[in-house]
Amino acid sequence: MPPMSKRIAAAVLWFFALWYLGAFIAFVLGVPDLLGPVLGLAGAALIAGDPLGVIWTRTTSGSVTAEPPSPALGESLPTA
Repeated sequence: MPPMSKRIAAAVLWFFALWYLGAFIAFVLGVPDLLGPVLGLAGAALIAGDPLGVIWTRTTSGSVTAEPPSPALGESLPTA
């Protein structure tokens, strides 16, 4: 499974789990039912976005690393 689809699946699962938790807290405390979806969206955004880079590893695709010059190249250059 590609990493992006894992991230999307995790965000969806966290959304519903936190929505359920928010609905339960709203029921117990007697606050408006809007707490569930707001808590779910905030949690899903944090999981999917991962601003600190703790959950999802960041890969550098297409990065090019330069090789150090060989010592033989420096010996063949003319000196003035």
